[in-house]
Amino acid sequence: GSLVIIKSSSTSISAVETMVPPPGEANDAANGEAMTIVTNSPVQSESGESTMTNGNTNSTGQNKRKQPIDERHNVATDEQQFTEDSKRRATDSSVIVPQAAAASTAAKKSMTEEERIAKMSTACKTILECIGEDPNREGLAKTPERWAKALMFFCHGYDLTAKQVISDAVFSENHNEMVVVRNIDIHSLCEHHMVPFTGRCHIGYVPNGKVVGLSKLARLAEMYARRLQVQERLTRQIADAVVETIQPLGVAVVVESSHLCMVMRGVQKTSAITTTSSVRGCFESNPKTRAEFFSILHGNSPRFC
Repeated sequence: GSLVIIKSSSTSISAVETMVPPPGEANDAANGEAMTIVTNSPVQSESGESTMTNGNTNSTGQNKRKQPIDERHNVATDEQQFTEDSKRRATDSSVIVPQAAAASTAAKKSMTEEERIAKMSTACKTILECIGEDPNREGLAKTPERWAKALMFFCHGYDLTAKQVISDAVFSENHNEMVVVRNIDIHSLCEHHMVPFTGRCHIGYVPNGKVVGLSKLARLAEMYARRLQVQERLTRQIADAVVETIQPLGVAVVVESSHLCMVMRGVQKTSAITTTSSVRGCFESNPKTRAEFFSILHGNSPRFC
């Protein structure tokens, strides 16, 4: 249920599909880890799309699950399988974070905020010296402390959980139509170079007897963005958090960002935009529901603002 598209003015669209390979194909694949296949052709249209489901190619785009109980959103009757898939994905997301992170979190809790800022400030002075600067000159005298406080803010998402963010803002409501919140600004740090990537997040879901406060969707995106991230994981974590908190019939998340690690250094492509998507439930099983979501994002539906 994941798709990555990298667009650049000087190159053609490249699609990256993530799928689970058949058992026994590789040692890493034995545990269900994802493998990536890159193609250099644009993503096909809805009528001719090719999808990957559990490692099998379905060239017609039709889902081979059991007969649906909801013709509009094509919800599979095997809801337990959807729940198990969501739990597995959430577990996979947590495994991606190195085990050393647990020790780092424990060390962080053992220090006060003032102690952490002092330790980071000392490290910043060392960095300034290593690049040939004088950390004691007027313009840089307070820079280490400013930098430490700024980095603490950039990464404050580590101090929160999805349950804390959602809190009690889940309400019973007999609404079974799509809910979409578009253009949520996000600012994050690439974990590979610790430089920013910024962009927008779009979240859509189909309620299953419960709706969530609209601002909470934006806060979920903010919480996961305020960590050291890769965009692919950020997209998946937001989708899994919505599934975990309100158990909807389906969730779709799209993130569009510009990465300064590609702009200020490396290939230095200022116009490159990276788009990632993650879909769950009826958005994954029903092409029409998925198409409706993307049509809203791409402007093929009425807009009032």
